[in-house]
Amino acid sequence: MKTMKTFTYRILSVWACLMAIMLGGCVKNEFKVDFEFPKDHPGNYLMSYYAWDSRKGRWIERTVTIQEGMASVDGVTRLPTLVYVSDASLPGNSMIIYAERGDEIRISGDGRDMGSWTVTGNKISERWSDWRKAAYQQKDDTVAFHKRIEEYVRKNPKDELSSILMLTEWNRRKDPAGFVGLWNSIDKGARSHQLIEMCGVSDLLGIEFITTSEGNLEYAKDSGMKTLPLRSRDNGSDTLKFVSPSFIYFFRENNTARKEAVDSMKVLAKAYPDSAKRVMADIYMDSDSMTWVNAIRRDSLKGVVRAWQPRGVVEEDMVRMGVVRVPWFVVKDKGAKETYAGDDLKAAAAEFRKLMEKQVPKPKKNS
Repeated sequence: MKTMKTFTYRILSVWACLMAIMLGGCVKNEFKVDFEFPKDHPGNYLMSYYAWDSRKGRWIERTVTIQEGMASVDGVTRLPTLVYVSDASLPGNSMIIYAERGDEIRISGDGRDMGSWTVTGNKISERWSDWRKAAYQQKDDTVAFHKRIEEYVRKNPKDELSSILMLTEWNRRKDPAGFVGLWNSIDKGARSHQLIEMCGVSDLLGIEFITTSEGNLEYAKDSGMKTLPLRSRDNGSDTLKFVSPSFIYFFRENNTARKEAVDSMKVLAKAYPDSAKRVMADIYMDSDSMTWVNAIRRDSLKGVVRAWQPRGVVEEDMVRMGVVRVPWFVVKDKGAKETYAGDDLKAAAAEFRKLMEKQVPKPKKNS
């Protein structure tokens, strides 16, 4: 009888294990995000993320409308992803959440400041939430903010969040050397290729950085893209060749500074009308081709390449160029070396003028 009971227990144990494996494998490629605020909390938020599937994936954007302090959004992904949440009415107010399939994520808070919000649902987002509450108070001070990131990385070299903070919160353009040194201090098990790809920064292994035989990173200061294939209205397709000073503007229809950027490009195109000696282009970064056509019809911008990139910032060439958001400006010299990249229109225009003046000196005045 005792032998029979032991045999029965073993059969039940095996069955339980098999059921656990089967149920674990049946987790749907879905996650859920619940927003919970006081009833008088206002707001419309944009939630965007890369939905991984067997065909590589697609970029998804959802508008979240808070009603009576509540909202719920269902997401889909096969692999872990990062969910970007931004405030539609308060530029610069944003945060990122880590999500895996099966997660039930809860976002709660008392005010508009996302840095003070609490995120639960998985361990990485919870640790990130705790870190954010202290660090985001210094977000406008790059040096102090980088110090906050460094403190966490030094204390937690085996934590994947250390890598995620480096890839999403560290300003690599302002301090590339600091990024490389700190990144290479992270344990290799916490900086996998899948994690790098998840963060949407494959440029780490391409244009801006090179990988050593030890798997570390080094900053590739002199590398740069020399061509950029695009879709255009006139020819269907076009390829920008960066063999002359270049000014490239990446935008969307609803960018608030669009008119100012167009007016500035008109001035630059008039000042340097010879298109054989410079490259100027504005690139529309959205999937809706009709809004692009309407935009370029209205602005009457001439002497500039009008192009369309329907996949936006997630397109491989955009990642390689480091276009992390829009509006975005890139200026290159005649050797295709990037001399400016960022969202400051005046700085970009000044850099382009400087490059053009070097190439086309002003005529000497008659004595």
